[in-house]
Amino acid sequence: MLPRDLPRRPMAPGLLLKPLCVGTGTSRWSVGTSRPDDEKLLDGLRCAVESGVELVDTADSHLHGHAERLVGKILKENRGHRVQVSSTVGRVLGSAPHPYAGPRVRHQLEQTLENLYLAELAVYTLESYDFGNGDRYLAPVVEQMRTLRDLGQIRAIGLRGPDGSSSPRYVRRFLELFDEVRPDVVWTRANGLLPLPDIGDGENLGAFTDRHGVGLLIASPLANGILAGRRPRMKTGAGDEGEKEATAVDRGLAVLADRFGPSADARLRVALRFILHQAQNAVVAVGVGDRAEVSRYFGCLDGPLCATDLAVIEEVFEVVRTSMRLPEGRAVIVEATNHPAGREVSSAQPETPLRR
Repeated sequence: MLPRDLPRRPMAPGLLLKPLCVGTGTSRWSVGTSRPDDEKLLDGLRCAVESGVELVDTADSHLHGHAERLVGKILKENRGHRVQVSSTVGRVLGSAPHPYAGPRVRHQLEQTLENLYLAELAVYTLESYDFGNGDRYLAPVVEQMRTLRDLGQIRAIGLRGPDGSSSPRYVRRFLELFDEVRPDVVWTRANGLLPLPDIGDGENLGAFTDRHGVGLLIASPLANGILAGRRPRMKTGAGDEGEKEATAVDRGLAVLADRFGPSADARLRVALRFILHQAQNAVVAVGVGDRAEVSRYFGCLDGPLCATDLAVIEEVFEVVRTSMRLPEGRAVIVEATNHPAGREVSSAQPETPLRR
């Protein structure tokens, strides 16, 4: 159960959710294996449901629907549950000429709902910005999404947003699509080491979405587990730069441990409370791990951070971010959701087409 000072937050019209949820995109799936440990993840999902989670964030592209089916297995076991699910469309091609072609959006939703044993999705997110040459599929897709919302098959239209490593071009494309799609929710990644992106005129994505009355769904709050004490996984050949970045993280976490305590719960409280504070319109999805990990997520948040605490944490994270800053176009501590094992250090939007 979450502390009383973390009440439900409005994500979209009629969609009020607890601010901490779980997601399958940042799961603690074993690296180097062809498939995740299903039993471990199922037990973690069971623990999340038992802890009162109200939203599970997944995607059709997570192991090509396998993650959805795992979530569906748990929901089927727990008849009468109050769990809602967000999922995506736009990356899985199927047999269509394009992921957004024709009735592909509706067909994928039908498959997703079947996978989940649900009659509706809380949020259905457009994950890709590639709507074909000249955005030929954009208007039909927007019409389909609004129709699905009107019919009650989805409660909110989602749009993938930029994150702190996104290029100016990506941000411009997001703003164009935001005006066209008029989403109810924006999905992004953010944490102490990957801050909410600047959308323009000094306004970050949290303030931007709040100003427009749009909810924010934040994934990867633990920076691929690094803020929970895991060593950064750098790409092959990172060499001295990788060691420098790992050292910067270690030093920052040591400073925080001196102030807040060295325990795993203390680290989790700092990381999760900090990102929850960044946007009051945000729900944060922490990756599903085993039962012990999930139990800690929901048990470590007692006691809000004061203004001084938040200032200290921000200062520490800024020092670490400066030490880890890489050449433009590279990014660390974000995860690729379509990797066979579920996790990979890569660009936040790997090879994402930005067509128009």
